[in-house]
Amino acid sequence: MKLFADVLVVLDFMKNDGGSLANCQQTFGILAYFKSLEFVFYLHVMYDILRLTGTLLKQLQRKDLDILEATLMVRGTIEALQSFRNTGFASILPKVSSFCQTHNIDTLDMEELYVGARNFKTTKTYRFYFEVGIFNIVVDMQLTEYPDRFSETTTQLLEYISALSSCYSFAQFDKSKLLKLAKLYKYDFDDSDMIDLEGQLEIFLLD
Repeated sequence: MKLFADVLVVLDFMKNDGGSLANCQQTFGILAYFKSLEFVFYLHVMYDILRLTGTLLKQLQRKDLDILEATLMVRGTIEALQSFRNTGFASILPKVSSFCQTHNIDTLDMEELYVGARNFKTTKTYRFYFEVGIFNIVVDMQLTEYPDRFSETTTQLLEYISALSSCYSFAQFDKSKLLKLAKLYKYDFDDSDMIDLEGQLEIFLLD
């Protein structure tokens, strides 16, 4: 909160002593947007999204990250984002309202009709605008991006490959995962190859 207040102080100073008229006018516009409910709402949405995804992004940079651990974290992050999509809007509103009160930013009645550009009154409420027009769209972008980067097939492939890890004396060895991995390469493993592979894995387990 203090950082936000400090930014407002700097912008307010630049608005009055920013040099040229153009710079002062530009700063005035930025300051006005920063002190709007819409900006504060975006700020809280992005903060919560980064809070949900930040751990995964940090962990993926670890050189010693286990493949299975990584796939589980990706799935966990996607599930957390989906849960946030379902319940996050209701939890954000009180925080946004409190933030606005602290920084003397005007709030809105969410049940009133949304007024767009040039004071054009729409047939949608402010709640609809903020929930459907902003919150859902921003979160859906994340829910689209993660499955694109980590598709179900890719995640399964990594999970199956983790069974080949030699870490901790093949502690993650899993016969069923290896068989599923072989099935993904149907042109390399026919039915007889699969039977042979299953037999080889049985021998490995006995050893």
